[in-house]
Amino acid sequence: MFEGIAFLKNNKEFSQKVLGQYLRTSDPEYLEGSYAIFKEDFISAPYPITKGLDAIYDIAAARRPEIRSHKPEEFVDTSFVADLDKSGFIKKLYEQR
Repeated sequence: MFEGIAFLKNNKEFSQKVLGQYLRTSDPEYLEGSYAIFKEDFISAPYPITKGLDAIYDIAAARRPEIRSHKPEEFVDTSFVADLDKSGFIKKLYEQR
């Protein structure tokens, strides 16, 4: 996943070609805008965003009320991203340009 994100960000022309295939368009303006959105949305170090867990947390808590005694963040493990980030792996993906 990390390498795919880096490839997207480091290879604009190829990424736009792929986007064109999946979006079924060759409109340069549309592809430029689409690429800009994807490039922005995919962050280099994709730590989980716990805010997105709120709806699932509420559903789970409705079935199992004891879940309310925990924060949603307690159910997320960011260690694998943190380990790759600290090791310099993610940074190296962007230095290879």
